[in-house]
Amino acid sequence: MSEAIKKLLKGKQFLLLQGPMGPFFNDMAYWLESLGRKAVNVVFNGGDRFYCRKRKYLAFMQTEKEFSAWLNQVKRDYEFDTILCFGDCRTLHKVAKGWAHTQGVRFFVFEEGYLRPNFITLEEGGVNANSSLPRDAEFYRQLLAQPAAKIEACYPSKIRKMAHASWYYFISWYYRHTFDQYCHHKPFSPWREATYWFRAGWRKTLYQFKQRYILNRLTIELDQRYYLAILQVYNDSQIEHHSPYNDVRDYIYEVMCSFAQHAPADTYLVIKHHPMDCGHRNYAALINELCKRLNIIDRVVYIHDLPLRELILHAQGVVTINSTAGILALMHGKRIKVMGEALYDIRGVTFQSGLDFFWRDQFTIDDYLFKNFMSHLTCQTQVNIHYYQWNVFSSKVWSELEDVQNFK
Repeated sequence: MSEAIKKLLKGKQFLLLQGPMGPFFNDMAYWLESLGRKAVNVVFNGGDRFYCRKRKYLAFMQTEKEFSAWLNQVKRDYEFDTILCFGDCRTLHKVAKGWAHTQGVRFFVFEEGYLRPNFITLEEGGVNANSSLPRDAEFYRQLLAQPAAKIEACYPSKIRKMAHASWYYFISWYYRHTFDQYCHHKPFSPWREATYWFRAGWRKTLYQFKQRYILNRLTIELDQRYYLAILQVYNDSQIEHHSPYNDVRDYIYEVMCSFAQHAPADTYLVIKHHPMDCGHRNYAALINELCKRLNIIDRVVYIHDLPLRELILHAQGVVTINSTAGILALMHGKRIKVMGEALYDIRGVTFQSGLDFFWRDQFTIDDYLFKNFMSHLTCQTQVNIHYYQWNVFSSKVWSELEDVQNFK
């Protein structure tokens, strides 16, 4: 059993805040109860309420400033010892984290997996740059070798994810006046989201046609001759909270300027758009303008839906703000420069000097250090499931009864 689940099950009474869009936190509460725990869900909007409608829940319908007092009141009536939430950068979750710290209540965070697609993340205290995992290289060098984790392939349903997201946005919008104090962490209009998805659909088809020959060029003609700059979703909380940038455009500008001034003249820069951002942003105009201004118009390639793994395999190096795709690059032995804060940004694993020096430096990864880091990361923080796979709580991860019995 995952160490993350073992830690989770040391709790007896759980308060579940906002989870992933869909039934996962509802099902999680039932699963905890099946193990003799108590679990109560909190709903903040119509979408949360819909997915918890068949079980006991508490509704928070006040302002952010009143949330700590509300938690105090709830704890007087229900002595919970553990809070669960999805993402630790949402405003109310940040309040809950601070409150939990002062009250001695455990705070566990679910997030998208660091090692996708076969894992989700579960950590106590925080995730991503807020993770409690050590950043000290010596800690990992001194770890004893651990056996490789047995991994079951996960088969998440994209249709299931889209259906839950669409319904969640619609039902939350429909009941927006009931939960009139609620402020979502992203734009909260089903019509706007539908427009973005429609735009993403036709753009994807267009890019597949326009860029149908680029992958061959990158993997053959430009093999090991380009640097890959990975973009993130424009409103990614990791950019807002764990990077020096106010906008992805600032990152693009810095990377392109540094590349133009310091990269070898025979190298190229490939800028990879995030697939989930296709309907929201297009940086072609900005990139073309910078190419002309910096006189590198023939050395920059802006791409969209080409496979990330292939792009990484044939790159000389990778630049990212703090994307978990950086871990994938490290797994393929690529030197990487992190421009924000990331849990894997460890001396000996990633390039530690400035970006201007990255383009010409021959830094190599300490394989032993990285292997130990990955073993520890997987064991301590990863759960071998996906939020949107069918019958997720029937997975072997949850049904290892010999281990689970020890926590009843």
